[in-house]
Amino acid sequence: MVLTEKPSAAKKIAAALDNTQSPKEIKRGKVVYYECKKENDELVVVYAIGHLFELQQTEKGWTYPRLESKWVPKYEVDKKAINIKPIINLIQKLSKDVDGFIIATDYDIEGSLIGYLTLKYACKADPMKAHRMLFSSLTDADLEKAYETRGGLDFPLIEAGHVRHEVDWLYGINMTRALTLAIKNVAGWFKVISTGRVQGPTLSFIAQREKEINLFVPTPYWTIHVIGDHKGNEMELEYFKKQLSSKQDANRIVDDLIGQDAVVDVINQRTVTQPPHPPFNLSSLQAEAYRHFGFKPSRTLAIAQSLYLDALISYPRTNSEMLPSTLDIKGILTGLGGMKDYAYMAKTILKGNLVPIQGKKTDPAHPSIHPTGEKPTKHLSPSDKKVYDLIVRRFLSLFGEPLIKNHQRADIICGSYRLYVRGLQIVKQGWSEFYGPYFKAGEKVLPNIDQGDIVRLASVNSENKYTQGPARFNPASLLKLLEKENLGTKATRSSIVDSVKSRGYTQGEKFELSNLGFAVFETLSQFIPDVLSPEMTRQLEIEMEKIQEGTEKRENVIRGAKTSLLKQLAEFKSKEDQIGETLVEGLQRYWKDTEELGPCPKCNDGILRIVKSPKSGKRFVGCSNYKGGKCDQTFPLPQKGTLSPMDSTCPYCEYRMITVTSGKRVWTTCINWSKCPGRQDDLKALDDRRSKKKSDDIGG
Repeated sequence: MVLTEKPSAAKKIAAALDNTQSPKEIKRGKVVYYECKKENDELVVVYAIGHLFELQQTEKGWTYPRLESKWVPKYEVDKKAINIKPIINLIQKLSKDVDGFIIATDYDIEGSLIGYLTLKYACKADPMKAHRMLFSSLTDADLEKAYETRGGLDFPLIEAGHVRHEVDWLYGINMTRALTLAIKNVAGWFKVISTGRVQGPTLSFIAQREKEINLFVPTPYWTIHVIGDHKGNEMELEYFKKQLSSKQDANRIVDDLIGQDAVVDVINQRTVTQPPHPPFNLSSLQAEAYRHFGFKPSRTLAIAQSLYLDALISYPRTNSEMLPSTLDIKGILTGLGGMKDYAYMAKTILKGNLVPIQGKKTDPAHPSIHPTGEKPTKHLSPSDKKVYDLIVRRFLSLFGEPLIKNHQRADIICGSYRLYVRGLQIVKQGWSEFYGPYFKAGEKVLPNIDQGDIVRLASVNSENKYTQGPARFNPASLLKLLEKENLGTKATRSSIVDSVKSRGYTQGEKFELSNLGFAVFETLSQFIPDVLSPEMTRQLEIEMEKIQEGTEKRENVIRGAKTSLLKQLAEFKSKEDQIGETLVEGLQRYWKDTEELGPCPKCNDGILRIVKSPKSGKRFVGCSNYKGGKCDQTFPLPQKGTLSPMDSTCPYCEYRMITVTSGKRVWTTCINWSKCPGRQDDLKALDDRRSKKKSDDIGG
């Protein structure tokens, strides 16, 4: 039996290993498996859907502390996971008639643990006797090689996976229950408030940044803007000081320079050679995809995983910036040369030296992300195509020559004052020719001036500005910070970044701390600050790495985690009432901010609120006097996306404005949008643009 991690991987692996590349697909209800023959071996290829087994507490009761757990089928923990049961049943049935097992799940901590747990609990097999296929892409060549060179399971990696799940379960379930029960005991109602081993420090980073922003005091400064005239041609000049702290100094400089003649003193040139960027690992791919496409890290990971399952790229969950010496670079470039978009570039590279640039970061399991050279067998979605093109062009750029830039600067003197005019010229495109749209040249032509030329300072102005405080995190910068602090893993960081927003701890496009997030942070920092400590989480990460290296034992780490957790929970219990009151106050402020939309314009007595119908599940704006029958004022709302009330009112009808966030799309409107005359004009203009685009698309 060959056990894979996903259905698409099972199909790909079965086809690659079958002698005729035509495995037999067998359906059992909604589940399928494959039978194939590899030389003289008869193989049954089955799949999991991620984790088939989850941890469940062994002690009864929705309370805390709960320290003991066991592995059970996922559908026993998550009632929605009804699709898991037939898969486990099929694997159990088929495993009775096989004489050996091969694990072909993703080669990382999660994949290794999935394979081990399935062997142990579904197949009732001895993992010590099982084999392991190791591969970094789903190409036929890599899969065949992995089958021929298979070895045993990586038990230190499996132990590290065990510890990660157990520690995360311990902190997640106990801390979440402690916070939730503190609210229930004080207020009498139930609202789940979650935190965890990595989520706590992540919330702490966001809160600390929010404090820095709030405490920041802008200070004024002045800049000088100069337009020079050289033989009738205008040029923009820089004053040698970028900021001036005194308005008087700025005014004096303007008065001294305006209308004066300046002379070109010296012209300097500096040549800079820039090598290609290193190969992509997951975090650098996520950062570039966010920069160029606005994709959240979790979305980029999902797209990259899909491209991997289609055998178009190598395994994306990697820290490596290096390509292995055994990689068939010529074969990949030849494959890319068969695609219209990359043919010229690939053929050009094949004529040269096929030695790629390498980065410094390594990963023991997988190389950096690279294309396989396989041609897509199906039409890629626009998002998939963007990420695929980014990966391919990054790979091609690794073989390019250095980029050569010529930086130029002319110093222009007027009395005791110095001004600059700059130019930037790309002398040799090098690797940037292959990276194409993902490289911004920023070229600027230096004006045609010579040393000794006269430049008349035709326009001189000063501008009052203020220093800017620290910026809020975006998804890419927050993920980069988690990586820098060694919190979470390459596979889990993007979901952690998403979780602080999905749980209402932040609001808006940026990670602006909400009232709920502030209440949770203040509560934890006041009563159990260790939960927010990156040091504690980082230490656990180090210990898990030691388990993976075989220098630490699983039971020692679990024992230490339980001891630390019990200490924190005991402290929490002694202050439970205070914690509950603080959280209730924060929740009430949060609900007020996110649900209340100001006074009702009809009855002037009620408050407009976002309401969800208990019957239809649809949301709308209604008056707080709606239930009592005193006021029937309602407004329809968009049914998809996250709603965020704004402080501003509509310029057309003066009703409250809201922001609607649906995936990547963000737009603003007013609650009166269905009747607002200004909004109707906007909608009509949008419909006209859509109609025109449709007409253009069909040649109308």
